[in-house]
Amino acid sequence: MPAIIQFTKSCSKTIDTIVVPIVDGKVTALKDVVSAPVLKKMKSCITDKNGCFDGKHGSCVQFSSNDKDKFTTYILVAVDKGSKALDLEKIGGKICVYLSANKIKTAAVLDVLKAEDVAALANGFYLRSYKFMKYKTDDKAKVQDITLKIACDKKANADREFTKMKSISDAVFFARDVVSEPPNALYPESYAKEIKKTLRGLGVKITVLDDKKLDKMGAGALTAVGKGSDRKPRLVIVEYDGRSKKVKGEKPIALVGKGVTYDTGGYSLKPGGSMEKMKMDMGGSAAMIGTMKALAANKVDTYVVAVVALAENMIAGNAYRVDDVLTSLSGKTIEVINTDAEGRLCLADALTYVQDKYDPSVVVDAATLTGACMGALGTDMAGVFSNDKKLETSFWKNGDVTGDHFWPLPVNDDFDKQIESPIADMRNLGTSRLGGASTAAVFLRRFITNDRPWAHLDIAGTAWAEKDYDLIPKGASGFGVRALYHWVSNYK
Repeated sequence: MPAIIQFTKSCSKTIDTIVVPIVDGKVTALKDVVSAPVLKKMKSCITDKNGCFDGKHGSCVQFSSNDKDKFTTYILVAVDKGSKALDLEKIGGKICVYLSANKIKTAAVLDVLKAEDVAALANGFYLRSYKFMKYKTDDKAKVQDITLKIACDKKANADREFTKMKSISDAVFFARDVVSEPPNALYPESYAKEIKKTLRGLGVKITVLDDKKLDKMGAGALTAVGKGSDRKPRLVIVEYDGRSKKVKGEKPIALVGKGVTYDTGGYSLKPGGSMEKMKMDMGGSAAMIGTMKALAANKVDTYVVAVVALAENMIAGNAYRVDDVLTSLSGKTIEVINTDAEGRLCLADALTYVQDKYDPSVVVDAATLTGACMGALGTDMAGVFSNDKKLETSFWKNGDVTGDHFWPLPVNDDFDKQIESPIADMRNLGTSRLGGASTAAVFLRRFITNDRPWAHLDIAGTAWAEKDYDLIPKGASGFGVRALYHWVSNYK
């Protein structure tokens, strides 16, 4: 379980660990809140040049005081005046790490910041407190939850702001949970059931198409990927309509996610080291379902349809092969050059389905698609490819708000030439081993119809954190949920 957050009118005198935000290094605002000896000690911590409190945003230091026969630990945390919500969230994350490292189970925050600021701080604390402990059987390994009590004069305002933020964070936790699940527990059928479970009661419509229906409708690219597994593919469609005023003919936003629950590479078998953590190859679908969960929970005034293509890429006598030619749902044929380039095949049929059925105003897909994108951008930033400059810009700009960072990469006709096939409409891999993220993107672009705005988010490097971050513990990151929620909420 994550941290427990409580807002109070005043700081409880019974709690023996107090967190004190120090804004721009000034403690004068605290003179009526703490005793004179404690205030003096705080000032000395800040002015001591040999101390470990440098006053930089997020730095922490602690000291103890025996005041009126009560032993209290004070934790000072530096906050820059005018910090944005994301900066304050990161402060909350740092506080969570600090308390955990010092095995502090309950702490209070003094009433220093505005309601919206403490809500952001609380949300950062909550996000960073995530732990995936489902399969731990040793009670000693299960870390006790931390309780943070935050004093705020405008408690109701802080509660209201945090409730909205927490709904989004809970959706991030869903994405982290499903990405963390082992493949023997999460596969297309069980994943579809989990989607239904998490969205139950939120006013969304869910449709699940099984392998028989997919075969009948001609989704030959998606079904080919899943042929070698005993756990057959699924296409899950989630519709959310939260519009306060419904306009006849208004088109929805479409979100499409890759949900390969495990990827061996198929007959183009991955080496052992590369196969490790391939349970996270459904991170794009997790981001899309998490986004829908957050939108519905907060009753955002919008109309969105999400389609996620779920499959398991395995080896068997009937698995698809290199040199096979597949007929996609669109009718376009695809020569298979590499069975490990399977994500784009799943997305191709999902993109066709959502466009044919809903004629959306804009399409955004997300996928852990290529190692090439990781080679270009590393693991702290995802790639965005788009046929629309305004749409592309909206994603790389929202990183400053959400912490989910994107950078634009090219998707143009030079790359498109690399996927020409002599015997089919296209091949599923470029002719060069270079520029693989862009050749994957142009493959997807071929399935976008009517020149509608489209963006492809390659989150291969960001879906799994190999180290701890301010808001993300090592492991499944839930990347994309916050970015997509913010983008959908503001899309015009």
